[in-house]
Amino acid sequence: MIPSLKGRTPFQFAFVVPDLEDAARRFGVVGAGPWRGWLFGPQGLGREHRGKPADWTLRLALTSGSPQYELIEPVSGPSIHAEWLRDRGGGFHHVGYVVESLDHTTAEMEAAGYPAVARIHSFGADGDGEAAYFDTVEELGFYVEAVVPPAQMPPVEFTL
Repeated sequence: MIPSLKGRTPFQFAFVVPDLEDAARRFGVVGAGPWRGWLFGPQGLGREHRGKPADWTLRLALTSGSPQYELIEPVSGPSIHAEWLRDRGGGFHHVGYVVESLDHTTAEMEAAGYPAVARIHSFGADGDGEAAYFDTVEELGFYVEAVVPPAQMPPVEFTL
């Protein structure tokens, strides 16, 4: 067990999808929605993919409440989301945990044999917020994401 994740409840279940609008409609069967959405891309985000700076764009939609559902539609560029869609098709991608220190959690995860395969920072309205995805796919069948949430998300760009 990774000490910084022990006893924590996942706050988010995320799915990579080929079509955000269609997925949001389909998730209505489990009562998910309404959805708040953003286009995350080249505008100033710090992004890393497999240890290198990355230039990707994706559409993202979130529900409110707990646990939160997240839908991710890759648009362009290399990312673990685009890889997932290409190699596995749409579906469950990662479970997210809120942590106090991304550096501390990254050190623990990597020491346990789960390297960070993607990182993002500065996604909040004030340039705060950071996250890392850890490669637990072989063992668990999905990624684990550690998130230090921003104080607030940017203004919603669209709703579904």
